[in-house]
Amino acid sequence: MNRNMSNNTNSEIRYINDAAIDAHNGTESEYRQSGNGRRRKYRVKSKFRFITSLVIVFALLFTGASFVAGNYESIALTNDEAVTEYVDQGETLWTIAKKYKSDKTDIRKAVFKICKANDINAEELQSGMVLVIPDSI
Repeated sequence: MNRNMSNNTNSEIRYINDAAIDAHNGTESEYRQSGNGRRRKYRVKSKFRFITSLVIVFALLFTGASFVAGNYESIALTNDEAVTEYVDQGETLWTIAKKYKSDKTDIRKAVFKICKANDINAEELQSGMVLVIPDSI
């Protein structure tokens, strides 16, 4: 190998660099040619770390894609709809809840949901009020 730098051409310098790579790492096959230079190949030393890293990266990508695609709105689409009811003279929350509740719902839970939806207590009910009746009772 000629190491006289004053007479070297580009090909000789390249040959010296290749020889230095061979001497340092044992073989040039661990390197690959890239557009503007040489890059080192990577080896997976720990399969567990590699797979864990891939899972995390794909989970983050999936989460980001779901957010951008609008899947976060699915929670808002499942909100219960409500019905309005005008309170007549002599009606109580119990009679109103009995009208709208399903057969499986306890009357006390229905009254509680009506009170919660309207932010009132049973004692505050007056004739002429407009109550919001949740669809879930």
